Amino acid sequence: MLVILASALLVAGFCLWIIRFIANPTARTLLRVFVGLCLAAVAAYLVLAAGFPISVLSS
Repeated sequence: MLVILASALLVAGFCLWIIRFIANPTARTLLRVFVGLCLAAVAAYLVLAAGFPISVLSS
């Protein structure tokens, strides 16, 4: 599980680095939002995997 999370963070960092080379500002913004949502999903999974109740995420 830790390998998967570490690789997800590595891929997200690589994607954020690649985004700077995209010329279209709309595409850059949308990709940043997408990568941010993916990182938020990873953070939510870590919170749930740690045993916190779902109400922690929705408050």
